[in-house]
Amino acid sequence: MADQSNLSPLTISLPLTACLVSFFVLGQTLTTYTSAYLAAPDEINTFIDAVDFSIQENESYDRDVGKLQRLDDKLRMGKLLREIQKSGDDLREELNRLLIDGGGTTLRPSTRLLWAAKRGRLEERMRRLDLLRMRFLVVYMGLIAANSTDQPAPKDPEKIERPKWPVRNLTQELQESVKRKPPMRRLTTQAMGHNDSVGEMPKMGWMGVVAELQSSPLMQRRHASIENAMSPMSSPMSPRTPRTPG
Repeated sequence: MADQSNLSPLTISLPLTACLVSFFVLGQTLTTYTSAYLAAPDEINTFIDAVDFSIQENESYDRDVGKLQRLDDKLRMGKLLREIQKSGDDLREELNRLLIDGGGTTLRPSTRLLWAAKRGRLEERMRRLDLLRMRFLVVYMGLIAANSTDQPAPKDPEKIERPKWPVRNLTQELQESVKRKPPMRRLTTQAMGHNDSVGEMPKMGWMGVVAELQSSPLMQRRHASIENAMSPMSSPMSPRTPRTPG
């Protein structure tokens, strides 16, 4: 009897604890599904917009693949593009099955009640679609960069050889102009009253110039005239000698 009395509180507490835990888990689940039920209309619109945008981007991706020049690059990028298109189409079909009209934005009642479970699967597929698109862009940019490095760099416009126009030889023109000009008059020493031999003497600076001037006939005549003018016979201050009658 004592053992039965000691076990009775334990047997009572265990079911109560299990019930409390169950109620707690049930409350959490109910809260999650309730919040998902309320947010389902907005979230389904977000999924639809993302899928439609991905389908529109596939057209631009197709044009980008057409710009590639190498056949291997086109095949590789075409394979990635087909994976993106298939993933986007599958996601769009799944969304249509969850909608009432198949193309509207209203969820089915059963889908909305279980939206918390459906949402996780859709998020996973949307994440995979984004990864495929990111991979496509990274590979495409890498191919564009590789092709740009393989192409020769454009020539510097300053280094481009300009066409050589036919021009006359400059030295020939100078020679012709010299021939057409009259010869310049050479200043001789005769014009200054010097001898021809003076021009042939080596240049000796100012001393040579003074010597040349002193040896010129013109300077000699000037010196003689000056000496005659300064002689005592021609000076007006000198006394005159009386003339003797003849």
